[in-house]
Amino acid sequence: MAWQLQLGIDIDLLKKADPVVRDKQIRMLSTLSLMLIVIGLICTFSTMIYVLILFHNWFIAIGAGLFMGLVAFNLYRLLVMTALDAGGTELGVYMSDHEKHIFEHIERETELTEWPEERILELSARAKQQLREKPLTNWAKSGMSASSILTMVVRVLILGVMALIFANGMEIFMFKGQINAVLEQLRTDYAQVGDTWMVTEVLTPKPDDQFYVVKANSLLLVFRVLAEGLDNWKIILDLFFIVLFFIPLSIVFRSNEIIRGEYVKEWVLSSVTISFYHYLTTEKYRQQLTKSFKKNIPGVFYENAKSSGVAS
Repeated sequence: MAWQLQLGIDIDLLKKADPVVRDKQIRMLSTLSLMLIVIGLICTFSTMIYVLILFHNWFIAIGAGLFMGLVAFNLYRLLVMTALDAGGTELGVYMSDHEKHIFEHIERETELTEWPEERILELSARAKQQLREKPLTNWAKSGMSASSILTMVVRVLILGVMALIFANGMEIFMFKGQINAVLEQLRTDYAQVGDTWMVTEVLTPKPDDQFYVVKANSLLLVFRVLAEGLDNWKIILDLFFIVLFFIPLSIVFRSNEIIRGEYVKEWVLSSVTISFYHYLTTEKYRQQLTKSFKKNIPGVFYENAKSSGVAS
């Protein structure tokens, strides 16, 4: 199965890449996609645990779990795909400043009104090839900008919150036996002191319900029992899940073969070329429209149109 497609990767961009490089890129992106799927499954399972505690209904639990799993997967995919850019590199200059690429190949006042579509396509392809052949192998980053630091902080916060939320669901399932033993003891203790509300509303299922994971209706009570029971081990387990959630994003930022790989290079080249083609096409139509205004509209009306920005 083409797992890389789950990330939204367009493998057609690698058509001109060396076959060995292409296969290696596909393997790495497929592995990254599988990691994100595993994290999505963890979120799905954890959500099901929460919903079963609250609603005691498998249909609701499965539906909510699948929904949250898809949300988590797509959110993580967004964090990964937005990290795949050429920022801070020689090639990235052309990505952020398309005019630099455009006016290396045509003069700013070039007459385009008579250019056929074939000529525009040919120039776009030739410009792309020349950009590919330039010595753009220097991928050394410049200093991180304030926006880069901010986006990184946002990524870290989002993943940290996700990891902590869904870690609790996994931990509840892992230690449900011990949690249920404590809840049974609490039920006995509350019954002895006459706290009927806790016994009937929190620690006893309704007549037409049953407990599936833990023997309580309250997530807050279960969280407290879990935290007090695990003590410092709770912190260790939370850190384990945080690290697990950060592995895919860490691989993206630490592996030059991904964030500075052939796929990113071809994606930037494709984006710059599309912008180049659209510029030539729209400039051609603008010039044709301007000529039409000059020819068919009396001078005073043309000047008014020009001053208002309709013709320039």
